[in-house]
Amino acid sequence: MGQALAANCLAISKLRRWKVSAKEEALKAARLSQRVGGLEQEVTGLQKELQRSQEEAKALLTEYSKEALALSDKNAKLQAEEERLKEDLAKKGEELAQKDEQMEKTKEPLTNNASNSYMAGFDDVVAQASGIYPDTDFSQLGLGKVVVHGRLVDEEE
Repeated sequence: MGQALAANCLAISKLRRWKVSAKEEALKAARLSQRVGGLEQEVTGLQKELQRSQEEAKALLTEYSKEALALSDKNAKLQAEEERLKEDLAKKGEELAQKDEQMEKTKEPLTNNASNSYMAGFDDVVAQASGIYPDTDFSQLGLGKVVVHGRLVDEEE
């Protein structure tokens, strides 16, 4: 019986340790359960934040894609307009060169004609003055002469 009692005492001691150990394990499990619950809430919050961020990113991407497309269209129109303006400028340059050439061709005969008319007019005035004042010598007169201080001098002096 001594052995049976010792075995019972040993068994009771083990049961107490297991009971204490089971309580400790239950407390640990409860703490872990609370911690897991808190972590699950945190994960849920983070998942919602991630979903909002993804939706916002998607909306921004859509907006920026539309804006990029609009800018691309505008750029294409501006490039086409630039090409048209370059072509117009080239045409205007050609037209200007042609008009300059025509003006030079027209200018020379007009200049010659004006010079000839001026010389002919001068000769006519000298002839008229000779007719009115036949005894006066008009040989000093010339197209390139001017009167300075009552004297006739070359224009360049």
